[in-house]
Amino acid sequence: MLQSGRRGRSWRRSRGTWPQRALFRRASQADAKHAPALQAWALLEKEQGNLAEARELFRRASQADPKNAPTLQAWAVMEKEDGNVEAAQRLLEHGLERVTHPRGRALLLSTLGSLLAEQRRYQEAETHFRQALDLHEKDPLTHYHFAVQVLLPTGRREEACAHLRRALELNPRKPRDRARIEQALQKNAC
Repeated sequence: MLQSGRRGRSWRRSRGTWPQRALFRRASQADAKHAPALQAWALLEKEQGNLAEARELFRRASQADPKNAPTLQAWAVMEKEDGNVEAAQRLLEHGLERVTHPRGRALLLSTLGSLLAEQRRYQEAETHFRQALDLHEKDPLTHYHFAVQVLLPTGRREEACAHLRRALELNPRKPRDRARIEQALQKNAC
């Protein structure tokens, strides 16, 4: 008999992930401190809705490499999406205390800027976005998010358009990112 409760849905959703989990488990047994493998496994668990398992894997990854900005950023995004905004902010701020690489710091600063902008804390968000751009001016998504999340909501259309044009000039890698930037340019008559 099929179960129709949470457990039944979870089995159907995750049945295609067994091979990936087995590979991640083997990778972590081979090298328990390989942060990128742990992060990838955490993202798989997040995608499947296994947030407790994802948190544990993110924790292990961040212990294995405390300066791994992508791990801390991905963990913070998961916490925000789960409604744990304060936890997300703590993770990002804690990461900024440890991460020294300019691009890693820029990633954390930009993510923190987005988080603050979503709370309508625009002045603080702007500070973080500008710091991110000072560290890594060639990140098209930082320009995009700064324009859309801070500059446009605060009525600074011309400055927002300049950042959107710069984002497009930087040639985003993913077609969906390029499309989002182009839509924002068109929508705001830039």
